[in-house]
Amino acid sequence: MGLIPGRSTRWEAEETQWAMTWPNLIMREWVALLAALGVLMLVSLFFDAPLEGIANPAVTPNPAKAPWYFLGLQELLHYGNPLIMGILLPGVAISALMALPYLDRNPSSRPRDRKWAIGIFTTVVVVFGILTVIGTFFRGPGWEWVWPWQASGH
Repeated sequence: MGLIPGRSTRWEAEETQWAMTWPNLIMREWVALLAALGVLMLVSLFFDAPLEGIANPAVTPNPAKAPWYFLGLQELLHYGNPLIMGILLPGVAISALMALPYLDRNPSSRPRDRKWAIGIFTTVVVVFGILTVIGTFFRGPGWEWVWPWQASGH
């Protein structure tokens, strides 16, 4: 058995302080839950959520907008071929984001050392966010461009 120069494989464990999950963590989570629930109830008392009329399956509203979380995809469909913009491009984007941890094998956890991964993720999120904002606030009847301060006709 010989000695190998370099760092030792032994390491000293630091003393850590442990806290029991119950009651310490669980009680804090319950307090946070009750505080959030209280704020939500107060907001619901002061701000009304107006309901529209009874749904009529024979009449489609103009514009027929997707829920907010799909408005970015609906806005993307407006700019080109539905096969490319609605299936291929989002599929490639989702696949790239899923593959990003395997492609960027940088062991550093510092943001300045992970510029490519952070840049790609930020670009995808910002583009999708911009498309969602456009679909939410800038589209009117016939999916035409409407400024938010203009009357949209409905």
